[in-house]
Amino acid sequence: MIEDNKGIENRFRKLEDFELLETAIDSYILEIESLAETLPLVISLIAMKQRDENNKMKKFIKSNTTENDTGEKQFKIPINQFNQFNRLDTDCNIATAAMNILPRTFVVALVSQYDAYLGNLYRALFNIKPQLAYSLEKEFSFQEILKYKDIDKLIYEVIEKDIENLLRASHFEQLKVLERKISKSIGKEFTLTTNLPILSTFIEVAERRNLFVHCNGLVSQQYIENCKKHKVINIENVNISDELIVDPIYFENAYKAYLEIGVKLNQVLWRKFLPSRLIEADKNLNNIAYDLLYNGYYDMAQILLNFATEEISKYGNQEMRKIFVINKALAFYLSNDKITANNIIDAEDFSIGNEFKLAVCVLKENFEEAKKIMIKIGPKDELIGQEEYQEWPLFKVFRETDIFKETFRILFKEDFIIREAPKKAFHSFLETIRSKKKD
Repeated sequence: MIEDNKGIENRFRKLEDFELLETAIDSYILEIESLAETLPLVISLIAMKQRDENNKMKKFIKSNTTENDTGEKQFKIPINQFNQFNRLDTDCNIATAAMNILPRTFVVALVSQYDAYLGNLYRALFNIKPQLAYSLEKEFSFQEILKYKDIDKLIYEVIEKDIENLLRASHFEQLKVLERKISKSIGKEFTLTTNLPILSTFIEVAERRNLFVHCNGLVSQQYIENCKKHKVINIENVNISDELIVDPIYFENAYKAYLEIGVKLNQVLWRKFLPSRLIEADKNLNNIAYDLLYNGYYDMAQILLNFATEEISKYGNQEMRKIFVINKALAFYLSNDKITANNIIDAEDFSIGNEFKLAVCVLKENFEEAKKIMIKIGPKDELIGQEEYQEWPLFKVFRETDIFKETFRILFKEDFIIREAPKKAFHSFLETIRSKKKD
């Protein structure tokens, strides 16, 4: 298919300021989610390889095991089979090493994607507020300046050098550098590192990444000191030269920490530097929270929606704030914490708008009243239609009731067919692990 001129223009048009931030966070989430989704596949393949090699070794041992006169089993390797045994032993060791090494690379990649994201985010700030470049300090000789044909190229190089210097710093220092630069730019105190409980986990992951890259995962004095400095939990149980690993539960915590920091950092900077585009910031944050609810990451949705309702003070409009509140209640409801969900709802006025009234009835499981509101809304509502009833996480529990199926049939003249989203590979993998641990 040949793309028309309008399509080409849309692809190559200059992004608006808020789109720079939106693109940065959306790409970052996509990239780290790809790591989370791929990890179970890698571990499963390595586990298959391990089982295969171990079975070959067991078969070899069994074929070369005999019993003596007293019934004692003896394993003897014939001289002509020593090379075969060594190959089998090597293959077993390779598979075991792979199970240890490859998950480490996912943590290394996770931190690398964050660094790339931070660079993009920082670069976007210079596009949004070019005055930030005025505070950059770099000396040029007259001869060096003459190499540049225009001032824009010189400014570009100074900015890129500053980004490069930022990314060389530790993850905590990166945030402090941003704090200082932004405080200087806006003329008042600005913080990114206070009221952030996940910060210690975020820093520990970065420190562990450094060990994997430089020390083959062996604990160093610097790792211990930095973890103690940032109050990392259970660091007192770690000793120098201990070998650190990455299991699925650890990667889950790392993934969640880097997702939380990435989203919050984006939102704070967006609202600080683009106060006229709050509605877009609200929608982006709500879309991220919705995807978490849709995919079953209710705990992460709770964290980001608590940030949206408790830490953010200004919104594009009050309707978006109420949507945040509803989704926050939904995150607790789907986690089977219905008391907290009800408390969240009761603290807010949802008396306006049938869509909000429907949400309240569904979350309070007043399904008979929800049926009446569904009929009042009708089949052609701009916000809630057939697809929304089939897919929105809000109706996840309600969809399983006969009341919902009957009302759906009345509205859309067809039977309701369940279209629940398949669970993400990483989410299912973790559920399997936790289930086995319980057993």
